[in-house]
Amino acid sequence: MTDEQRKHNNAQKLTECNPILRRKVAAIIADLEGHGWRPRIQEAWRSPARQKQLLDDGFTKVRWGMHNAVTEDGKPDSLAVDILDDDQPNKESSKFLLMLASSAKAHGCVTGIDWGLAQEDRDTIRSAVAGRDFDATIEVGWDPCHVQIGGISVQEARNGARP
Repeated sequence: MTDEQRKHNNAQKLTECNPILRRKVAAIIADLEGHGWRPRIQEAWRSPARQKQLLDDGFTKVRWGMHNAVTEDGKPDSLAVDILDDDQPNKESSKFLLMLASSAKAHGCVTGIDWGLAQEDRDTIRSAVAGRDFDATIEVGWDPCHVQIGGISVQEARNGARP
């Protein structure tokens, strides 16, 4: 994708997000771009049908997730995005993923970089993020590019809680 296409894609995907998450993700993207990365929002809001298909195909573990949030009147209000490295969209480097996790944390979000990992591996990631050791050797969880708003559980979001 050209930079113009990537930026247009990101701007469009941000319109599908909750306004608070939109600001946070824009800041995360700016952080990553400031370090020379070309972050691309692969997905923001998901319809229930899309979520079910991803569940059936083994790409998610939940029937309803932060991507599925809607406003009271049913408009997309995603509380999550998936951010890829546009230069390596099929295999993000550990460095990109650690920088994504670090920026997400700085902006009040969390990623899936350590989801499903043993505690020792989770501790290694947390230590690398805290120490800004982006060259650390890490194991990666099952959804490392997923970024979601912090401080709200999936169940709370499903019940209508918003930042």
